[in-house]
Amino acid sequence: MPLDKDTIAANFSAAANDYDQYAVMQQQAARLLVGRLTGLRPQLVGGPILEVGCGTGAVSQELVALFPERRLTLVDFAAGMVDHNRQALAPLLAPGHQVDWQVRDAETIDLRSHYALIISCLTIQWFQDLAASLSRLTAALRPGGLLLCSYLGDGSFPEWRQACHALGLPCTMNPMPDSRAVLELVRPLGHEVSAWDERIVVPYPTIQAFFRALKKTGTNTRTAEAGLSRSQMARLLSCWPGQSAGPLTITYQINTLLVRA
Repeated sequence: MPLDKDTIAANFSAAANDYDQYAVMQQQAARLLVGRLTGLRPQLVGGPILEVGCGTGAVSQELVALFPERRLTLVDFAAGMVDHNRQALAPLLAPGHQVDWQVRDAETIDLRSHYALIISCLTIQWFQDLAASLSRLTAALRPGGLLLCSYLGDGSFPEWRQACHALGLPCTMNPMPDSRAVLELVRPLGHEVSAWDERIVVPYPTIQAFFRALKKTGTNTRTAEAGLSRSQMARLLSCWPGQSAGPLTITYQINTLLVRA
């Protein structure tokens, strides 16, 4: 169904104050992405940097440290996230830092041949028109510029799928992009493309804690056609396989895409 971007933005804004406390997976994904970026740093052409979906600042803080001489534009369509990001970065900024925060939908960006680097952590799975948005972002790169983004892949949450199957319940998790399909969207643009798939496994004391983390990070907005009824959800929470054996683990597939203009 069409994404309700106003609801998505509102949920992320509402989660901004609690986000860092619950964003265990997101912080690990940010470290993975920054690790990739650190290795690519010597290859960057001159020019400004754009972060799409800057959130509360896990990647932004590293950008400030790695590129103190470059202009940074930090974009998120959730105003609460941008406010939190600005507050988190304030103590890290020296007089020479050039940072511009914008509450903006990344899917409308159209600045051709402008950025040396566009970076995004766990954002593009929320795009309404992924093909058009990836085309627009790569068009915003300078010659030789890099688009580096990670996103949750369709191999995420196998435990959720298995639990629903075992209980005879529909699995209503949001659909995630398939990495091969994403590559097929990007390759016709005529750029050099690389991709990696990694997995992060996060322990939770209970299944309720997992779903609470989704809400507290703003990632609980449903984009699937239908959700579970109250009784179905209660059954899923109370009968999740293996819950009595101790802490649970949830697997996240982190796909990373690199495009060189």
